[in-house]
Amino acid sequence: MTKTYLTIEDVRKLVDAATLERDRLVVLLLSQTGVRVSELVGLKVGDIGQDTLTIRHLKSRGEKYRQVPVSPYLAKALHSFCNGVAGDNRVFPITRIRVQGILRTLAERAGLQGKVLTHPNTGKKHYISPHRLRDALAVNWLRVRGDLEGQKALQDMLGHASFSTTARYFKLGMDDVRKVYQDVMANVV
Repeated sequence: MTKTYLTIEDVRKLVDAATLERDRLVVLLLSQTGVRVSELVGLKVGDIGQDTLTIRHLKSRGEKYRQVPVSPYLAKALHSFCNGVAGDNRVFPITRIRVQGILRTLAERAGLQGKVLTHPNTGKKHYISPHRLRDALAVNWLRVRGDLEGQKALQDMLGHASFSTTARYFKLGMDDVRKVYQDVMANVV
């Protein structure tokens, strides 16, 4: 079966393909924090803390906030990028469409432009996009920390109200299923 998510190596290739600091930070933020593209383009300079981002959800019932952790490296890079910019200004004064264009260009430079991600259940084809980076974070997170605590942390990180939404990120290829099967059977027989 075709891979259904971007690997960590694929994400590294996208980061390495960036020639502008803005583009590099866009990929890092999407892939390391799981922010939605609308959250990324709405992120304000004042939302960046020393080790967190404050994410605002604009919903019909009012504004909701959540915080997501960022690595010290990413926080420092963001502060440097925003140096001298007023706190109420957006970090990236670009549109959602521009973010998609940035990723398309980086995918071409990284040799990933033809990378098609196929959903294992529906067969729907997806190309590299902001949501595929969010997806990659979630899938790789669950491969490392699929225990209950890791699942709850991911739910909070992604801002999901329901765990059933987070559970959709459990995507296993046949190699993953085979490895789990072998691990289980090693303890049975």
